Amino acid sequence: MNELVALVKFYILILTGKEQKKISDFVQHHVLMFTCDIKMLPKMKYLINMLFPSRCLICHRVSVFSTFICRDCFLELEIFLDMPVDFTRDDMSWLEDVVCVYWFTQELQILVHHLKYKQADYIGRFLGTKAGLLTKHLPVSQADALIPVPLHPRRKRQRGYNQSEQIALGISQIWNIPVHSELTYRKVHTSTQTRLNKEERRNNISGVFGIRAGQIPPAHCVIVDDILTTGATTCELGRTLYEAGADKISIITLGTPFTYLGIQFSPDIDETYEIDTHI
Repeated sequence: MNELVALVKFYILILTGKEQKKISDFVQHHVLMFTCDIKMLPKMKYLINMLFPSRCLICHRVSVFSTFICRDCFLELEIFLDMPVDFTRDDMSWLEDVVCVYWFTQELQILVHHLKYKQADYIGRFLGTKAGLLTKHLPVSQADALIPVPLHPRRKRQRGYNQSEQIALGISQIWNIPVHSELTYRKVHTSTQTRLNKEERRNNISGVFGIRAGQIPPAHCVIVDDILTTGATTCELGRTLYEAGADKISIITLGTPFTYLGIQFSPDIDETYEIDTHI
């Protein structure tokens, strides 16, 4: 009976178009469960990888570089390592630094889309590790703690994890500083900000974050998020941390669409756009 249930689940994965990595992991798990001879497992894993090779989410070719991105597409990610030119500090004297690691190209958009909406949490740690390596020489890496932007409990239940926390865990491995995921929380379940302009985003996010009772933020906090658009979310969280006792706040994100002078904010530029991934 267990074998039959596993087989049914396996066909469901295929019919629903799940990624090769998920199918391969599923098969390997059940091979281990039903294989009596543990010595056969390496051979079975080799056979499974032959039958279900990892394919790049971007170009869909077989990938040996990673389980979800090939070397060529990874090298296409455009490194930025700066603050967007149209980002203004306004009255945020507490804001120490803003670093967007990549430019939000189509390649990064596909990866972030899978990270947030396709249960591909492993992409967050992978890109977080790469972001940590690219920024470990910067002063921001000497901060006291990483603070992922919290999700509302309802959104986290739907997604199964917090994508910003996954990114922060990857960065933490390189910077060797802690991730304080439980320091902050989201008080209000806000609507999507995809089609909101700057002012509407600022109003939509105002007052939605809180600090858990009895918690005191470290002196220098680095807020971690996936994409920086207007900065309304990260700046609101920064303001909350500062008012709770933090001295300095920095921000690090995987990417931003606003890297060059002359590119202005548009509600149409957003990582939540439904892209055709052919998966």
